[in-house]
Amino acid sequence: MRQSEGLSLDDTIADAAPPTRTTLRAVPRAIGARTGTDIRAKYRQDWRIVKRARFNAAMRFEKKQDASTMAFALAGLFGFLVPIYTLIFSDAVSPFAKNVLDFTSYVVGALALVLGLIEQSKDYPSKSRRFHDCGLAVNKVLRRVSAMESLSEAEFQQLIEQYEAALEACGDNHNETDYEIAQAQEHIRDSDPDHRRKRQAAMRILKIRESFNVYGLYSIVILFPVAMGLALWVTR
Repeated sequence: MRQSEGLSLDDTIADAAPPTRTTLRAVPRAIGARTGTDIRAKYRQDWRIVKRARFNAAMRFEKKQDASTMAFALAGLFGFLVPIYTLIFSDAVSPFAKNVLDFTSYVVGALALVLGLIEQSKDYPSKSRRFHDCGLAVNKVLRRVSAMESLSEAEFQQLIEQYEAALEACGDNHNETDYEIAQAQEHIRDSDPDHRRKRQAAMRILKIRESFNVYGLYSIVILFPVAMGLALWVTR
């Protein structure tokens, strides 16, 4: 995705708002030879949120990789062992129960095979590394901004270009949940005690959304065929 131009210093970093990514233009000469501390503080906060969002995305892809490996391994094991069970203990299993168990195991095995191939093709480990590296690169820019007492226009523009290069190297953008969690983390950090409790409650809701995003598909792979088998059994 190519970056567009035209965001002023009074705007937030639109890269942090999926799905589009906006490039910060050169620092206007109107701000003078030295960059004000208020502008630098604004950029520091915006870039901290982007950094958090990138690290959140990296962690999400790590979780998806682990969850997909475990879910499809269990599904494949279920699809392999159940037919063997019905074959070995055929005398103790009624023909109807055997048919239901076999059907359920075949569906689970087929889903595990098809979805497993699709999920593995998404290469979650590589995406996780890219987002983690991007977060590190943005954090490097943040450290330079924090370490400098004052910045000239040329120095500030150089840092903006380094930030943009870090985003460009990543290639992908974080999703909306990654960014909203990053915002909540940043606001919790700066909030007073009363607001902090409200932010923490909102954070728990966001974490639930993230968990559904990570584990929802894999839960369906396991539970849907089992529920189908139970429905067949009940409606016998």
